Amino acid sequence: MAPRSTPGPDGGRNGGESIDGSRAPWYVPAWLDVPGLPTFEVIDTRSAQGRLDPRSKTVTVADLVLFHGHACDGLLRGAWAMRALADVALGGAPFDRSDLLVVSKNSPCLGDVAAYLTGGRARFGTHRLDASLGVGFQIRVRSSGVTWEVREDPGFFPDLIGAWEAALLGDLDEDDKRELLAHHESVQWDWVRDALLPSAPGDHYRVERLDHLELPPALLEARRTDTVNRAVEPPVEVVSPYDPDLDAPGSGPPTRGRWAARYEEGPG
Repeated sequence: MAPRSTPGPDGGRNGGESIDGSRAPWYVPAWLDVPGLPTFEVIDTRSAQGRLDPRSKTVTVADLVLFHGHACDGLLRGAWAMRALADVALGGAPFDRSDLLVVSKNSPCLGDVAAYLTGGRARFGTHRLDASLGVGFQIRVRSSGVTWEVREDPGFFPDLIGAWEAALLGDLDEDDKRELLAHHESVQWDWVRDALLPSAPGDHYRVERLDHLELPPALLEARRTDTVNRAVEPPVEVVSPYDPDLDAPGSGPPTRGRWAARYEEGPG
C-alpha cells in the first residue's frame, strides 16, 4: 500500500500528499491505508506463447481496488479469505495464475478478487460460479488436481448489514434511499474498521483441503492460448536478448543462428 496521506474533504485521498510527499491514490480511503493489509504474490507466463516466468509480482489491496473500481466490504472480505487460503494451501508459494481454476459466488467484488488473484476466467472455463459458497472460494491446481476451499465464519458479518445490502438493491423510496445509502456505507466501513482490519485472515476464514469437488458448469470453455506452453523448459542454446539474466544458461554471446534459420522457414 502507498504511505498514509491527508484525507480530502470527503474523508478519502483526493490528491492529498502522503507523509513522504508523494501523491497517494485517491480511491483508497485514508483510514484504509494502514500497515499489515494482505498482499499477494502471483506468477504468470512470460509472453503470449511463453513458458512460466518464475519471477513473482506483488498484488496489494490498492491493486484490487483499482481493478474492481472501489473499496467495499465485499472486496476486503474476499481479500482476507484469499489470504487465509493462500497461507494454508500455498505454503508461501505465489498464486500461479496460469494453473488455477477458481469457484466463487457471482458477486462483483468476490468474483473480481477470484479472477484477479487466480487468473481464472469465465470465458476459459476456469472461473466457475456457485451461489452456495457465500463469502468463500474454491481453487483447484489444474496440473495436480489438488483442491482447497475457504469460507467465512457464519455470523462474522452482521446480518443487519447483509439485509440492507439486499434491500438497497430493491424498490425503496428514492428520497429514503438517498439518505440510507450514505448511512449504510458508513455502517459498512465501521464494521471493516472495527471487526475486519484488526483481525488476521485465519481468525474468521476457514480453509480445508477437499477430496472431491463437483464443479459447477462452465459458462464457456474456450482455449486459453497464453498458458499452453507454461511447462516448457528454458532454452539451452537460444538466449533471449530481452531478458538475459533470466534465460542465459551461461555467459557468452547467444548461439541462435540455426534456430533463426529454422524460424525463417516458417512453422509448416
